[in-house]
Amino acid sequence: MNEYSLFGEIIYLDTKRFTPAGMPVLSLKIRNESEQSEAGLKRIINVDIESVVIGELASHDLRVGNKFSFFGFFDKRSKKSSHLVFHITQIKN
Repeated sequence: MNEYSLFGEIIYLDTKRFTPAGMPVLSLKIRNESEQSEAGLKRIINVDIESVVIGELASHDLRVGNKFSFFGFFDKRSKKSSHLVFHITQIKN
């Protein structure tokens, strides 16, 4: 199963664009700063995740500095790329 949830702050928003079929697409970066436990040890996490929103969610009121819980899945940027992008399917305040 490829389902993930991430709480984070929007640190970058690209200009909304449209697919040839007219679907809105919005690229963004989400920063997660948290403390996690691994093998009984605490780890400080600070990651920036390249993300994309496609469809009606791209019209959501998203602004740099906003913090949300994001839900979605990871996929490669393209068929020939190994770079992962978080595809957002749901956003909650």
